[in-house]
Amino acid sequence: EIYTIQYNVRSFMNVKHWPWMKVYYKIKPLLKSAETEKELATMKEDFVKCKEALAKAEAKKKELEEKMVALLQEKNDLQLAVASESENLSDAEERCEGLIQSKIQLE
Repeated sequence: EIYTIQYNVRSFMNVKHWPWMKVYYKIKPLLKSAETEKELATMKEDFVKCKEALAKAEAKKKELEEKMVALLQEKNDLQLAVASESENLSDAEERCEGLIQSKIQLE
């Protein structure tokens, strides 16, 4: 256990001054920044996609709201027409009953 650690430390001490190791130490942080740049680019793409999806959803919502308003207006118009027709029907029924009563009285 301790021998393994000592062996690894000794090996590291031997190679840490080698030129390729110095290059590795200089490149290692750049690798992280390159990875970060990739993640940032991916996040930007996701942001653009989400923004487009949001715009589409808002357009669809607006379209549906306009359709709902039109349907509500049509519903109200139909309700008014039904109310008017039911008034006409009740008036016609009253006239019919009045005519029947008049006919009965005349006979």
